[in-house]
Amino acid sequence: MENISTDLAGDLGISTFHTRMDNGELRYRLVAKDGSSYVRTEASAESGWQNSHYHKSVLETYIVQDRWLAFAELDGDGIRLWIMRQGDVYTTRPGVSHNVYLPAYAVTHVVKHGGDGRGDDWFGDPFLDSKTKDLSEEQILANC
Repeated sequence: MENISTDLAGDLGISTFHTRMDNGELRYRLVAKDGSSYVRTEASAESGWQNSHYHKSVLETYIVQDRWLAFAELDGDGIRLWIMRQGDVYTTRPGVSHNVYLPAYAVTHVVKHGGDGRGDDWFGDPFLDSKTKDLSEEQILANC
């Protein structure tokens, strides 16, 4: 077995990209040149909603590592909201807007796959944000 350096991985089309989001979430990304990626998210003490969005062709497979998450998606004229617990897995559908709420210190994995590999396939959804961002953790837990 041979270790591959970050530089060689980059030459082979794989890069890393890590960020601390405005709400304190840590996101560790492994990204391939075809647009597929892996993201480990570690929520901070400041729990909250992420940003509503959809993809035209990319699928996102969410895996809950620790704690739980609330998943919201548009379903016809309404919103489907449910809790995913440790070990649960869910894959989004193209064209369906969704949003995720992470409680404090939750850890999730997201695998982005499929798509056409031609670049950004993330489209914000202000309507779903308007329906989810004001839902508190207490309201989520009471309704799921």
